Amino acid sequence: MATAAMQTDEEFIATNQSAFMVGATGETGKHILEELTNRKLFQTITLIGRREVTYEGEKYQSIVQKVVDFDNLDSHADVFKNHDVGFICLGARAGNTGVTSNLPALRKVDHDYVIKSAELAKAGGCRHLVLLSAMKASKDASHPYSKIKGEVEEEAKAFGFDRLSIFQPAVIMVDRKDETRVGEWFLKKALAPVAFFFPTALTVPIATLARAMVNTALTPKDQDVEVLDNKAIHRMGGKK
Repeated sequence: MATAAMQTDEEFIATNQSAFMVGATGETGKHILEELTNRKLFQTITLIGRREVTYEGEKYQSIVQKVVDFDNLDSHADVFKNHDVGFICLGARAGNTGVTSNLPALRKVDHDYVIKSAELAKAGGCRHLVLLSAMKASKDASHPYSKIKGEVEEEAKAFGFDRLSIFQPAVIMVDRKDETRVGEWFLKKALAPVAFFFPTALTVPIATLARAMVNTALTPKDQDVEVLDNKAIHRMGGKK
């Protein structure tokens, strides 16, 4: 992981960069977007998704929304052009009910859409890709979710980005306004003591994850590919 000093927000803003995000309507994506818009880091932030979302407030003026058909992304190649940094946080959560019961659907979203987005981003000139993966991701994993995430990591490396930052968080702790997922609610309650006594072991607050993914764009490159595990995410996300 990079060891050089992180730029200040003001120093980074002066570089006049643009970014895109795929997965802005997911929980992590929402928090990344808030981090980006609150800090006003990029001249423009292009949100690439299935539908437009209403954002109210002056801080969202830098947002450009592009609606695409993820099953035909090649026809939307232009929306991936001319971005300095890309954030891809698209995918299902491992804790979702039935996440492994429909493997074709899981692979389509977590692998096909992600890889095609990364491919088009590289072709469009993106220099730094920030990719959300998962703890225990490995192309050799026995668990389908971990295996798919691992395959995505390997294929993303092959594109040859100037810089690829892969984030492998443990259980992401989210406080939802509408707690409708019973299994997720019990998991969060069970892990609460672990998160309190051993904060970097098995959990990460979603705000910390989002801040870490944004902060990595402000940290000078130390290597072409960097993989941030849960402890590294806590360190990177703890920087203001």
